[in-house]
Amino acid sequence: MKTFAVAILTFGLGLVTGLQIGNHFIVGTVRNQFRSSSAQHQSLALVSVHALDELQTGHVESAKSFLAREVGYYYRSIQQFDPPSPQKQELLHHIEASSASSPELKDALSRKTQ
Repeated sequence: MKTFAVAILTFGLGLVTGLQIGNHFIVGTVRNQFRSSSAQHQSLALVSVHALDELQTGHVESAKSFLAREVGYYYRSIQQFDPPSPQKQELLHHIEASSASSPELKDALSRKTQ
């Protein structure tokens, strides 16, 4: 009977310890994902507010050029590090199609990465 009680106690202690460790790692992972998502949204907001400022002051060509440079930078550089996905392929096709009607984007896509 003592052996059974020790086994149950050991199992319970192991279970509680395992749950605590698992909880610690899960919370850490969620926090890291939230930080990453927050950084992405912050970058998007920065680009958006700059473009809005340009548009509101009547600098349409400047806004188009700025946005085209941002898209071009993604297309030429950053997207190489993104894992393949249907969404990525769709975005790349959309960028290429849009460049046919946007001289600014076409120019930004053709520039060499610096």
